[in-house]
Parts: sequence; C-alpha cells; structure tokens
Amino acid sequence: MTILWETGIPQQIYANLYCKWKRVKREVKVLANVFRKYGSKRLIEFGCGLGRHGYLLRKMGFEVLLTDVKDWRYGAAKRMPFIKLDVFNDSFTDRKFDGGYAINFLIIFKYNEIAKVLSKISDIIGNGIFIADYNFTLYNEPLEIITNLNGRTYKAILEKNKISSIDKGNLYEYRIKVIDDQGKIIGIEEASYPIYDKEILFKAIEDSGFRIIDTIWAKWNPDEYVYEFTEKEADSAFIVMSKSQPSQ
Repeated sequence: MTILWETGIPQQIYANLYCKWKRVKREVKVLANVFRKYGSKRLIEFGCGLGRHGYLLRKMGFEVLLTDVKDWRYGAAKRMPFIKLDVFNDSFTDRKFDGGYAINFLIIFKYNEIAKVLSKISDIIGNGIFIADYNFTLYNEPLEIITNLNGRTYKAILEKNKISSIDKGNLYEYRIKVIDDQGKIIGIEEASYPIYDKEILFKAIEDSGFRIIDTIWAKWNPDEYVYEFTEKEADSAFIVMSKSQPSQ
C-alpha cells in the first residue's frame, strides 16, 4: 500500500516551519541550473505541495505545471497552472514537457513502488530530464522548532520518533504537535516513510528505465532545516535522470 503524506498543520504555519524561502531558494537554484544545462524549459512538478518551488521557477522564466493528489497550493502559487494528479494511479498523456522534478516525493514510496512511479513519470516527460531529491538517512527532526508569525509564536514538538526494519530498508514513524503561544494545539502531523540507502534507491531507478546522469550531493541540516550542498558524497542527493543520454 502506498504511503501517503498528509499533515494537519495549517499551511501558513507549515510553510514557516518546514518550507521557508531560504530552503526553497537553495533547492530551486539547483533545479534551475540543471534544467538550463540540458535546455529544459517546459516543466512539470509532481507532489507540488505548497507550490513554492514552481512559483520561483516560473519567475526565472520556466513554464511550470504543478500537480499533486490534492490542491494544497499556498499564496502566489495559487495563481499557477495546476491539475490534480496521483501519478501512481492516474493516467496522463500530455507529453509537452521536456523536464520534471519532485521534492520530498520519492521518499513516500516503498521500494516496490518507486520503479513503477518513476516509470509513469518517464512516460509523461519522455526523454526529458527528471530531478528528485532523496535523504538516505533520517531527517533527524529537532525535538522542538519555534517560529514567529504575525506577532504570534508557534512551537512544533516531536512527540513520536520511531524507526523499525522493513524489507530492504527502515520505516520511520513520527508525530509532531504544533501549539501556539497560549498552549493551544493548532495542528498535528503523524506519518511514516521508508528509508533506503543509495544502492537500493539507485537500483529502483535503474529498474524504472531511467538512467542516472548526475548526482548532486547534499548534507541535511536539521537545525536550519535546509540542504547544504557539497562536492563529496553525503547523506542526501538531488538525482538527475533521463531515459536517454541528453545533449548539453
């Protein structure tokens, strides 16, 4: 059964806690550099969530279609093109794209689903470039994150933090409670995701029909909640793939 990510944390507070512009800008810079390198201009995002990555890419001159299983766009991203798409189960035949990307997306799928999902994505983007990030270890959520928004203070508290073995990897389960400055619970996120090491994930990518053409390594900083990009192999990566060897 597919592991689906959901949260009960309000969008504005979630964005301020986990999807700050500092983080999004770093990730979008990597995406834009890769797409420019290979001449990809018409992009589709899978699992867009708040839509912040696509919003910045559009401001850089890319054409972007946002997709997700539900419409959770926030702020200016609400004005962007969007369709509901469950890439695991829905069919989608519009092949006008020469690139695609997915952030915090592959991690929700179990091993036997990853190749199937990537195969469906490759059908959509054809011989285009696809980029996905992946953390091969735990994100090491802080016990508490505090943020200020509109004169109010909000605290995210990690209440559950469990890891167990599954086929080919581990399953991480967590529960986060967000409270306001009056002690009122305003949102809970309780979910799980599988974790696979580099060799296991790369094998699933190979089985999908994609070829890995570049790996951009990053180290996850749980305190700043951002990727720190590095020249050396690290705990996370932005993986660039294509069905064919693209021209540069």
